[in-house]
Amino acid sequence: MAGIGSRPLIPGLQGPSLSSVEDFRISVNVDPAAIPANLRKNCILFYTNDMEELAKKVAGHADGNIELGKIRWKKFADGFPDLFVEDALHIRNRHVAFLASFHNPSVIFEQISVIYALPRLFVGSFTLVLPFFPTGTLERERFYFGDAVLPLFESGVPLLLERLRQLPDRDNITIAYPDEGAWKRFHYSFKNEGFPEVICTKVRDGAKRLVQIKEGDPRGRHVVIVDDLVQSGGTLIECHNVLASMGAKH
Repeated sequence: MAGIGSRPLIPGLQGPSLSSVEDFRISVNVDPAAIPANLRKNCILFYTNDMEELAKKVAGHADGNIELGKIRWKKFADGFPDLFVEDALHIRNRHVAFLASFHNPSVIFEQISVIYALPRLFVGSFTLVLPFFPTGTLERERFYFGDAVLPLFESGVPLLLERLRQLPDRDNITIAYPDEGAWKRFHYSFKNEGFPEVICTKVRDGAKRLVQIKEGDPRGRHVVIVDDLVQSGGTLIECHNVLASMGAKH
């Protein structure tokens, strides 16, 4: 998740109690009920059409602290975006967020237009929430948003851990990493939960890059693959094939 400005909240997740602004800044995935009243921000949340359902769910879990804003998404006859922020005067001096989706390059241009327009409407603060950015390298972030913006990357690992704890075969779960880079980034999170690990590595075979198991045994296990960056998905597929060939159950 990438954000601009204040750190976005993820409603409904458990987290530590907060007593200061500094606690609020460094905490991730906190329960809104744990935030003191003086630190809560009433926010207007705008969203792209693809994110309407999620935006309504977020607002529904925010205990009245999130108000949904409206953008009219239309196109001119030549296909270029014809966008209009409804009730623009209402958002002056307010905390504003935009729930975006960069799932396809064809939808990015019109959303970039909104991302640049909203802060110019004299808002108190602006936060861009991008739940999934499959090619979100720092280089691409700088290209899209410029050097004046500081991206904040939030991990989905806490959500994954919460789900894994609920699975009936939790004791049979193994975490697999497609390469050493993913292992270095995430293994501490899963190690603390006691999950066994499989570490894969990439080797060259002529012009091809193949995935091989470096450490661990997936035989008979429910294996969950965790990676830090997805582009074409080829590495994930190759990793799946190797794990299955070595006896992974799921």
